[in-house]
Amino acid sequence: MQKNISARRYDIDWLRVFATYLLFLFHVVMVFNPAPFYHIRNDEVSIVFMIFAGFISLWHMPLFFLLAGWSIFSSLQARGTTGFLKERFFRLWVPLIMGCVVLMPPIKFLELKGGLDASISGLRVAERLQDSFSEVIPSGTLPVAPPFEEGFLEFLPIFYTHLDRFTWAHLWFVAYLLTFTYLYLPLFLSLLHTRDWNGRASRVWVYLPVIPLALVQIFLRPHWPGLQNLYNDWANFAYYSTFVTAGFLLARYPALEAALHRERARALAIGMATTLVLLLGTLGVFDSPSVLLAGTAVAGWCFVVALLGFAHRSLSFTNPVLDYLAESAFPVYLLHQSAIVIIGYAIIQLRLGITPKFLLLLVSAPAATLFVYHYGVRGFSIPRFLCGMGSNRNRGAKRFATQAGSGGTMVTESDSR
Repeated sequence: MQKNISARRYDIDWLRVFATYLLFLFHVVMVFNPAPFYHIRNDEVSIVFMIFAGFISLWHMPLFFLLAGWSIFSSLQARGTTGFLKERFFRLWVPLIMGCVVLMPPIKFLELKGGLDASISGLRVAERLQDSFSEVIPSGTLPVAPPFEEGFLEFLPIFYTHLDRFTWAHLWFVAYLLTFTYLYLPLFLSLLHTRDWNGRASRVWVYLPVIPLALVQIFLRPHWPGLQNLYNDWANFAYYSTFVTAGFLLARYPALEAALHRERARALAIGMATTLVLLLGTLGVFDSPSVLLAGTAVAGWCFVVALLGFAHRSLSFTNPVLDYLAESAFPVYLLHQSAIVIIGYAIIQLRLGITPKFLLLLVSAPAATLFVYHYGVRGFSIPRFLCGMGSNRNRGAKRFATQAGSGGTMVTESDSR
């Protein structure tokens, strides 16, 4: 396959920005969600927030992993195997290590201080919080977390030396992506050198991933609901592997991507109809775990298809806003959770109703994150390096794209090492 330089895929840029900045809304909602776990938890929770978070979770992380698979193709195509592995080290390993060392301790400390403890062995909650889980835990109780009375300086060395006190929080995505990268690299290299797909692809290919996704949900999800600990999380491992591989295939074969774009309206309709079924099941209108689990796969895949299709049709343009937001996306991903947890912990102590707390956190967390990014990361070489960005001297350099036919995606000069 010839290496081509072509126009940047701005629709993919917009989708990455959308997925990243949607994290603020999703994780702020999780603070008020009665579902089993977020790092901090407001005393008053609402099933409305649970339904809203559940809807976003159907397709949000799947979209992240599919776009990641897309980028694996473009990076391999542009850099070759050695350059790709070097790029993965600076782009993912360095931020993962930095995040675990610098950003994670305050998150885990406030999690424990609030009476919650999600570790490799499962979820435990303080006795005073047991009643608030009764709506979503069939047994009505969870293992009880012991009282936590340590100060931060006392807790800090324990975070680094005791695995049951460690968390990588939202950086699980980076850890899984690194694992998928190394595990599936032989497959991706093989696909990279296959013949191009000539002709028109049938819509059957577009919906084919629903089969393995539904099988994962039905047969694996009940046994591994997902703590994202990597080594004992086989449902998430298989589910997101499918999306990473699908993203690579879409970038590699333009005919397959074109078929997906033609299905955007149909996929959206299927996704919405399936979501209605899921909502009815959530509200207790019917009781069929297999239908609900399979429905999450159908809805999740169809919404991702629709997002890709409509973005390609309507968002294939750029402007200065996109230039700024696209460069900010990964640092914002790294930083946003700390802002939500630290600021949110203070806000949930206030004597306010659930709506004022929600709105206050939804405004303050993004503002704090962007302030830190703009004034503490964007213009400085060392913070940029630690956040997986290119060197400061390359900021604003002209970007270029690589693709196979019309199916590739972008690699920026600021990403090069």
